[in-house]
Amino acid sequence: MMTLPIRTWVRNAAAVFSGTYGAVTRQAERAGCSRQTVYQHARVVERRLQAPAPAPPPAERADPAPAPAPTLDEPTRRRLAVTAFAMGLSTRQIEDLIAVIDPKDAPDHATVARWVAAEAQKAAPVLAALDEACRQRVETLAVDEVFFGGGRRWPVSSRRA
Repeated sequence: MMTLPIRTWVRNAAAVFSGTYGAVTRQAERAGCSRQTVYQHARVVERRLQAPAPAPPPAERADPAPAPAPTLDEPTRRRLAVTAFAMGLSTRQIEDLIAVIDPKDAPDHATVARWVAAEAQKAAPVLAALDEACRQRVETLAVDEVFFGGGRRWPVSSRRA
């Protein structure tokens, strides 16, 4: 590969940037290279002579501010407690769950139990009517060991309920 001196590169660039008709062809003949090489040299020289772009300001890597903790109003906390209890969580688990969501104003497990009991009293007439309406349609009864005091003889439930 033949290398050309830097002086030739600058002359090639000058021929391209002069805009004079035939200047690139004459310079290519003088330098002993192709017209394409003259244009390539012009691009390289132009890039090297341009002022470097200003460096972007350093990105500040500060830890993001913690998101504000959500707050739950009283009806929402009650609804959450009753729904979680219906899903099988204990009152202490519900207490912990609400404390994760709203640590400043979390109820204790006794309050959660009172909320659940109050909602159960409200639901009792509706549930009684549903039980009566569905009684003839029940085909399979699934009783749990909890109602009979435990006593299963396999490892899944070896302790008494």
